[in-house]
Amino acid sequence: MLLGLPYYLIVVIPLVGSLVVPLVGRFNEKLRDWTPALLMGVTMVLCWSLLLDLGSPQGPTSWVWIETLNLRFEVLLDPLSVIMAVLSSTLCFLIYVYSTEYMAHEDDRDRFFFLMLAFGGGMLTLVISNNLLIAFIGWEIMGFCSYGLIGFWNDRKNAPEKELNGSESNNPLLQFETEGQYNTHCGTKAFIVTRVGDAFMLGGILLLFVFTGTFSFSEMAQNAQSWWQIMASVGMLVPTFLLIFMGAIGKSGQVPLDVWLPEAMAGPTSVSALIHAATMVKAGVYISARFLVTMASAASTDTGGTGWVPLQFTGLELAAQFFAIVAVIGAITAFLTATMGMVSNELKQVLAFSTLSQLGYMMLAIGMGGLLVEYEPAYLSGILHVVSHGAFKALLFLAAGGVIHALHTKYMSKMGGLKKYMPKTFVVMWIGVLALSGIPPFSGFWSKDSIIEYSYELAMHQTLGVFLFALAVLAAACTIFYSLRLMGMTFYGPYGGQHAAEENEPAETLTEEQSKPAHHEEHEHERPHDPGPAMMVPLYILAAFTVIAFAVFPLIEAVILSEGGLSFALWAEILTEMVVVKVTLPGVIPFVFTLGALALGGIPGYLLYIKRADQSRTAIPENGVRRRLYNFLRHRWYINEFYYWIVRKFMNSTEWWRVRVDNRIIDGIDFGSAQAALSMSTHVRWFDDHVIDGFAEEVSTASVAVSESSQAIQTGRVNDYVAVIIFGIGILAILTLVSLGVI
Repeated sequence: MLLGLPYYLIVVIPLVGSLVVPLVGRFNEKLRDWTPALLMGVTMVLCWSLLLDLGSPQGPTSWVWIETLNLRFEVLLDPLSVIMAVLSSTLCFLIYVYSTEYMAHEDDRDRFFFLMLAFGGGMLTLVISNNLLIAFIGWEIMGFCSYGLIGFWNDRKNAPEKELNGSESNNPLLQFETEGQYNTHCGTKAFIVTRVGDAFMLGGILLLFVFTGTFSFSEMAQNAQSWWQIMASVGMLVPTFLLIFMGAIGKSGQVPLDVWLPEAMAGPTSVSALIHAATMVKAGVYISARFLVTMASAASTDTGGTGWVPLQFTGLELAAQFFAIVAVIGAITAFLTATMGMVSNELKQVLAFSTLSQLGYMMLAIGMGGLLVEYEPAYLSGILHVVSHGAFKALLFLAAGGVIHALHTKYMSKMGGLKKYMPKTFVVMWIGVLALSGIPPFSGFWSKDSIIEYSYELAMHQTLGVFLFALAVLAAACTIFYSLRLMGMTFYGPYGGQHAAEENEPAETLTEEQSKPAHHEEHEHERPHDPGPAMMVPLYILAAFTVIAFAVFPLIEAVILSEGGLSFALWAEILTEMVVVKVTLPGVIPFVFTLGALALGGIPGYLLYIKRADQSRTAIPENGVRRRLYNFLRHRWYINEFYYWIVRKFMNSTEWWRVRVDNRIIDGIDFGSAQAALSMSTHVRWFDDHVIDGFAEEVSTASVAVSESSQAIQTGRVNDYVAVIIFGIGILAILTLVSLGVI
């Protein structure tokens, strides 16, 4: 690593630095706000220097953690870990810089920046650790920090900004008196849902340890034949990996644990960017990719290193079943959540549904990597999409934060016409939207289209591939539709702002009550404008990468395929292949399907929300099929409400238990026991008063009488006491003589 520094500093600097942040705040608030950015900047430089150490670490990579258990902290320097560390640290640094301005006027920034820096440290702990148990600790650090950051504004007393026609308004569990209560609920919901997945994951980790005898990823790969066949023979291979994958489902918001991520938008926008782009949701993708690499190592070990040959290695047909499940869950998530994003009215929530959909694409790529004969191309497309999505999603969230910061509303129905007031934000937002939609030559096109390409390749060999390919294409059509809808409702048409309440109530969302800002009334008449430098510079950097990513992706591929061996010839070869495959067989066919999906979703999106932006709020009629479909999607396929229905049933059952069992039986026993104890204590009191106390009083009276009689012989004269002593000595002398027979 740079300057020969120990690798563990990549973890230590942010985690220990997070504890220092509140102390710095006691002396200088400005320095406190910049401390996370400075510390993460140093960490970022160290992470970038890891690229030079790939394949040949410069120094020790393991340190004793718990000697009695032979647990060691090990750094894993392979392409996947290094790329994830570089991505996470870079995005964290940019988001922390952005936060210095975004949170400048907020209270309790000690807590905010402590959690933000610890969040980044948790992600880096996960991605560079070669020890699965330590990686899980980093995993849980992120869970704790996300809980605190999503519910950060838990003390706000104003009424929450509500969308009365939204599906949530029909749920009694989501009726909150204050915004702080709503934010607390969202943080708690995220914590509980992700803990469900984490509980399964921990069980899977412990099962894996039972069979492998190690927590080390490297040792698992090296000793694959000693545990792989045993697990397959006893039927524990797929269940164990499914348990671990449940953790990934929870963290990455895959179906059926996708319900927490849209509500995670309750936190500050920089928190949303951190969760969606740099940490948290990427953790599930990473751990899935890590086990794909481990399984690939196991397969290549058995086949003499000739490649990934699933059906020729004992138990790998079972692994194919596991990866089929991963691919199906990814594809379903990509499509379902994309349809939800098509109707959402909350700016950040549209981007949240987008994140869920893109994470589905990543899981689809990893799943296909375990199904195709050669795992590397599909796996590589998934990793490229992690990098691509990290950049353009951070760009979109941070730009959306600028919009919300300027208008003090989260609903797009109260926006509109902002391109005149926020031209810089308008441009960078367009770049992010084009990348998200998969428009060439922006970053999202190269990564997402390659995933669709490999799903088409799988469709040529398996029936399952047809299903996956269809969902991937439909999700792409939905993506460009909601992307154009977002741009149209936010930046085009008449300016919403304060004038939204004066317009007619729209069919989609706008109501008189909605048009009133929930807070920040002091800014009500302030004209929206682009953010300051600290918020805009990270946007420029992310936008620049999104535009030139096609030139960077060959370098990433070279790192992954050649483990650090970079050359101009290799870069040019990969770049040429990336371009040529789109216009030649077999890549041209899925490329045509992708273009068709862009047209299918893009044309109506453009006509309804950009060309007719002044009528966008009445795009959905009051009645008819479109209204029913719209309402169905607004209810998020009723998945979220189904969970709340279960919670409500559970609460009702606990109420029944309280009334029927607790009140009547348990409380009856308690009260009866108390009455019996009270009656018994009455009798015990009588016995104590009349018997015990009576006896004690008689004894004390007799002792007092004896003491009074003894006072007569206590004259206080020395002569009397000497006479008594002489008399006693005389008696003793006489008794002695008698005993000796003298007398």
